[in-house]
Amino acid sequence: MGAMMLVLIVMMIVISGVSFFFFMQARKAERQQLPPGYAGGTFTPAGQLPGPSRGGNNLMNLRLNDIISYFGTDYMIEGRLNYWEDGYTWITYMLVDGDDVKWLAVEEDDRLEVSMWEEIKDLRLSAPLPEFIDYAGERYRMNERGTARVNQQGKTGSKTGLQMEYFQYESDEGDEISVEKWGGDIEVSRGKEINPVALEIFPGDEVDDDAWT
Repeated sequence: MGAMMLVLIVMMIVISGVSFFFFMQARKAERQQLPPGYAGGTFTPAGQLPGPSRGGNNLMNLRLNDIISYFGTDYMIEGRLNYWEDGYTWITYMLVDGDDVKWLAVEEDDRLEVSMWEEIKDLRLSAPLPEFIDYAGERYRMNERGTARVNQQGKTGSKTGLQMEYFQYESDEGDEISVEKWGGDIEVSRGKEINPVALEIFPGDEVDDDAWT
């Protein structure tokens, strides 16, 4: 009986060892199939992983003179603005192709949000700003407002100062109007969210990173 018990114990140890080996092999295979960012049981979406320090696909880290190609038009980044509000940050780039000027806004909350904006000159607004705006046959309603500190680099048009107020409007169709108040100046832009896949990025010349105002 003693010998039989010893044999059973040895068999249980062997079976446990073999089971543990195959379990670890299975875990290894699972990790190899998971997306980038999985480590120690913590999953980070690939879009939230740290990007390259220069250009690349990291839209939060573009620099002056980088080239953005959007549906066949090449724009140079001539200005960049960093906005801070209660610990939340977003970035806007001034894109220039001759007389064509657009603004590329990039923010990352629960997901990466990228939008393209163009200033509209035929809509004049003054303070205090209204709750509703009627423009081009659509009615827009204010859905967000706030005050942000701003850090500027390069050319930013008439956007001057270290602080601004913003007012966001949206129509029933999902179109958006952004109103920014810089001191006594009010700028109005209309834009829409875009798929970042539509953007091609070409690193430009190196610039002085200390040229912040």
